[in-house]
Amino acid sequence: MFEKQFRLTKAKDFEKLGTKGRSVYGPFMVMRVRPVSDGPKVAFITSTKVFKSAVDRNRVKRRLRHVLKTHINEVPNNVHILFIVKREALKAPHDELAEEARRLILKIPEALKKPPKLSPRAQKMKEKRKRKG
Repeated sequence: MFEKQFRLTKAKDFEKLGTKGRSVYGPFMVMRVRPVSDGPKVAFITSTKVFKSAVDRNRVKRRLRHVLKTHINEVPNNVHILFIVKREALKAPHDELAEEARRLILKIPEALKKPPKLSPRAQKMKEKRKRKG
């Protein structure tokens, strides 16, 4: 388990990552990142659409938490990070998963230079609001 100081828990922070975050894509996960003033915070999304079994969802999150514990010192201090896990991560060997996480983390400075882009879910929500309003 991550220490509380490194966990992203507020719904508002997740929403801001969807609207103001930058994406970095990899074969096992998508990383959304956004600059903030407080220290690094990390969260994982394992969708029930992607992982039907709760056992699989929890196994992937457990493996990723373990990988990130070893690389947390490489994460810049001023970011919130959301990892959206893909199905391929379940069968990936530990070494490949660790290398992928490290590669994504090292791309954070480059990603923060790009303008923010709405996530697909945030785009749908924006369209719904337009139709109602």
